[in-house]
Parts: sequence; C-alpha cells; structure tokens
Amino acid sequence: MNSQREFENLILVLDKMKEQYIKFKEMLVKQRAAIITNNAADIAEILGQIETINENINGLESRRIYNTEILAQNAYLETKTIRDIVKAYPEFDGSKMETISSELKKVVMDVKTMSASNSELLEISRSIIKETMKVIMTQNVDPRDRAWRTYGSSGAYSRTVRREPVHLVNKRW
Repeated sequence: MNSQREFENLILVLDKMKEQYIKFKEMLVKQRAAIITNNAADIAEILGQIETINENINGLESRRIYNTEILAQNAYLETKTIRDIVKAYPEFDGSKMETISSELKKVVMDVKTMSASNSELLEISRSIIKETMKVIMTQNVDPRDRAWRTYGSSGAYSRTVRREPVHLVNKRW
C-alpha cells in the first residue's frame, strides 16, 4: 500500500473524528439543558442523535486503527501511536496530524467530563423523583394527627380526634 495515501487518510479520519466529537459535545450541552428543564421528549430525541454520533465515531475509530496498523507495519513499529508514526515518516508533514490529534484529545476529554456530569445530573434527577414518589405513595396519615395524641398511663397513645387517611393520591378535598 502507498504509505503517503494511508498517512493522508489517517489525517482525514482524525479530522472527521474530531468533527464527530464536537457534535457529540454540542449534543451533551443540549442534553444537560433538557435534563435541567426535565424535558423527557428532548432527552429522548437527543439520545437518538447521540447514538448516531457514537456509531459514526465507532466506524471512524475502526478506520483509524486500520490506518495506524498499516502505517506502523510499513515502518516496522511495535507501538502504534500517532507520535511514533509521525517520527517514522519524516518525509510527510506530520505537524497537521499532531495538531489534529492533540485537538481531538482535548475534545474527547471535554466530552468525557460533560458525559459524566450529565450522568450525575440524571442520577440526581432520578433520586429526586424517587423520593418524591416515595413521599406521595407512603404518606397516608395527616401529620397534624400527632398534635391530637394523648398518652395513657401505660405509655400507649390514643387519638382524641379521628381523621381519615390523607394519602395524597386519594385525598378528599
């Protein structure tokens, strides 16, 4: 295979990966806004778009691995890093590849950070909903009943005022 063509293809693949990760980052910003506003429809739509972007990234990643392996094999390299490939082919301009690679690393780190942050927000949202549902579904006694308790000589209490359960779901107004 032609090493120069593979070198240029690797640059193109890295550039396309960077573009996909930038789109991913934009989707994560939108996802964060949807999580904060608790908009389930937007979250579902964004998750579909993120899934498409992930598929694109996975395809580009396999292409990057293929190109890297070919270039490393042609240069008889054991390690397959971008820096090693650039050093192995001094006749090609590797500065563009190194620049794109470093930008890609920065964007990937941003995406990982934002993704972790969004996951944490989702977990907080779930716990709030879970606790709210627990309060709604388990509250079946009016808290004011405690004010009308009287205690007998044995330590047991009895209500002086009779109240119906006030479960929030079946409460009579």
